[in-house]
Amino acid sequence: MEDLIMAALGGDDEAVDRLLKAGANVNHADANGWTALICASWRDRLGMVSRLLDAGADIKHADTKGLTALMRAAEAGNVAVADRLLKAGAEVNHADNKGKNALMRAAESRRPEMVDQLLKAGADVNHSDKRGKTALMRAALGGDDVMAERLLAANADVNKVDANGWTALICAALGDTEMIDRLLAAGADINRADTEGLTALKRATSSGHVAVVDRLETAARLQAELG
Repeated sequence: MEDLIMAALGGDDEAVDRLLKAGANVNHADANGWTALICASWRDRLGMVSRLLDAGADIKHADTKGLTALMRAAEAGNVAVADRLLKAGAEVNHADNKGKNALMRAAESRRPEMVDQLLKAGADVNHSDKRGKTALMRAALGGDDVMAERLLAANADVNKVDANGWTALICAALGDTEMIDRLLAAGADINRADTEGLTALKRATSSGHVAVVDRLETAARLQAELG
């Protein structure tokens, strides 16, 4: 049965077709929990994905890390494959062993088109992983302004907190001024403190991020002047 998985991984359509006709178990999984469908989805083999689905491939199967075929396609940025899987009934908000959904995987991999597609398919923009972090928080930590813009446009909660009380603004306080500006414009609470009692400004100050400190201090002064 490993032959089917290897054929899918190698993109060998003829071998996949031959093995399926010979009665190969389409849902056989290897030691990592990978099936032929997961392999084909990860390698961006749209025709093969359709063939495997028609043969009864389990679209809900997850590997040992909890990732489904959709999630593997999402992190790889395989938009057409993801579309096929979604139309076949793939669960858009399935969470892996770390609590991340396909949207978070795509956002972390910086796949903007995939993020747009998943959001249209109903992905929860405010879904949080087991550490309480959302896709927006991850984008803020990574300084991914393009991704943050997309997530905020989809109504990501700019003031949602993780397990440590961190917001996206506190995450961004570790060094990205453009991200700070975007989050503040979206309504980020500059006075929100984490579980240690530290605000974004205090975090930036303790980390020595002078430019971020200047931005936050300016914003705090303006906020105070406006009452």
